[in-house]
Amino acid sequence: MEIPSFQDLVGQIKVNFRYTGMAYERPQHSIIFYIPFIVITGVVIEETAFFVSRMSSENFLELTELAPCLAMGLLSQLKILPIFLKKEKVYKLTEALEILYNSIRNDPAQVVYVKNDVVQIKILIKYYFILNVILIVCYNFWPLLIMLYNYAVNGEIQFLVPYAILVPFSYDSLYTWFPVFFHLISGGFICVLYFTTVDALYFFLTSQVCIQFLVLSNELEKLQNNEQSKLKDIVKKHQYILSLSDDLEDIFSLPNFFNVIVGSTLICALGFNLTTGELAKMPKFLLFLSSVLLQILMMSVFGEHLIQESGRIADAVYLCRWYEMDQSTKNSILIIMRRARRAQKMTAYRFSVISYGSFTKIISTSWSYFTILRTVYKPDIN
Repeated sequence: MEIPSFQDLVGQIKVNFRYTGMAYERPQHSIIFYIPFIVITGVVIEETAFFVSRMSSENFLELTELAPCLAMGLLSQLKILPIFLKKEKVYKLTEALEILYNSIRNDPAQVVYVKNDVVQIKILIKYYFILNVILIVCYNFWPLLIMLYNYAVNGEIQFLVPYAILVPFSYDSLYTWFPVFFHLISGGFICVLYFTTVDALYFFLTSQVCIQFLVLSNELEKLQNNEQSKLKDIVKKHQYILSLSDDLEDIFSLPNFFNVIVGSTLICALGFNLTTGELAKMPKFLLFLSSVLLQILMMSVFGEHLIQESGRIADAVYLCRWYEMDQSTKNSILIIMRRARRAQKMTAYRFSVISYGSFTKIISTSWSYFTILRTVYKPDIN
């Protein structure tokens, strides 16, 4: 029985890193990173300028339709920057996890325990990319389809762009429209590239740390009276995995914080658009909302998984034959148990723990914002 190699699992993430201008294999920074970052920064500035220029009560519905795109563009930048600044730590953490993973692959007994988790993370990353590619293709090329439809029905060309922006010139001719359109769809693809790369990296590295806790739990649970000498190595391994988990938290604490803060706003605005917007725009709003919900849900799922797997160490220690061991070994087991009771956690910059509870809190907060928006918008309807 075999499981995919580490390089196979991380392959798509490496490709995405290359597209962002950050070579995954090298911890050093690359000047190529700044090219797509400048492109998406330009789009965010242009969207912000349009948003500010239309800010009035008469344009309330239009502004809520613009908010998700603007927020997602800004969120993608806020998520990629911490990874860029801590790329060396990402590189070292990946190297350490690869060594541990390869040791599991060489042990058929351990492969049995981790096979399902490995297969699931591979499938998740694959279809997570596919879903978001579908989303951005729909968003980017929706105006083009409308243009073709209008031309086929009315014989007129109405130059449209996927995102509302404010630029210092008119783009009502083919020569000015095409550069603007290309600039905006490029920004859209870069936005999705950024946040899917960070999310996939988070899913992958967190799952790898969880796998190490799982293997360690099984080793402890099966520890026999005549294997007490193994305990010292297990303690060292436990401490090492805990340090890797701390590095993981340090890398993703800030991106998770931005996810939690901006995610509530995105869900609120998209829910409002679905209940008050035009029927023709519903498919893209629904796709957008599905992507955001999946992103936040998976962030919470892996955070919860880390809490559970790191906490299982204490249960595994209790289930071993500790009562048949000498007093010194019992003391060591007690130390492991006490430490394992403090489960490892992913946080949103230490403001909240990433778990199932954080997901329900984000949904609850979004609902509160949604009801406020509905209340504010009612006078305009009447």
